[in-house]
Amino acid sequence: MGEHIPGADLERMAPGQPVVTIAVMTSMTETFHEALQKALAGRDTVSIRGTLIEMLHRDPSKTEVSAAHKAARRIAEDGDAVLISLLPDQAGADAYVPTGRGARSRASNYLTVDEKIIKDLPCRVELATEKWDAIIDEGMRLTQQKIESDPVLSAFLPGWQAEPCAEKRARLAAS
Repeated sequence: MGEHIPGADLERMAPGQPVVTIAVMTSMTETFHEALQKALAGRDTVSIRGTLIEMLHRDPSKTEVSAAHKAARRIAEDGDAVLISLLPDQAGADAYVPTGRGARSRASNYLTVDEKIIKDLPCRVELATEKWDAIIDEGMRLTQQKIESDPVLSAFLPGWQAEPCAEKRARLAAS
């Protein structure tokens, strides 16, 4: 028998078959999970969308992007990387830069293990496990110091306070 291609069965199925869609989505999520893990093995920061484009050799569909984001969240929940929202120029030279119109001014999600990016941009962290708390907290302290030492930033961000990850988790769990 031939190799199974995710989504190929959808054309042969009758409309309204959500069980088939869920099975295909799980298979896509697993495929994208493996692709993202492989990309992270070679680079410190990877674009989720960029990894899909490299893998599929085309622009991904909304369903594929959704499955890839689900896979990226699982990688972050496992503590293998941090899910972070970055502008293309913040992602570093090795990360994929989206090429669509207006992409230079639009943030997108990346998986990173680059401690420098996490420390420099702790407020952009979307999902991280306790394993990354010390690095994120150090970044928050550094951000707090930058704000306090710069009169323009202090005026622009009055009352901004760094909140350590452990305290934030406790506050969110309590509410």
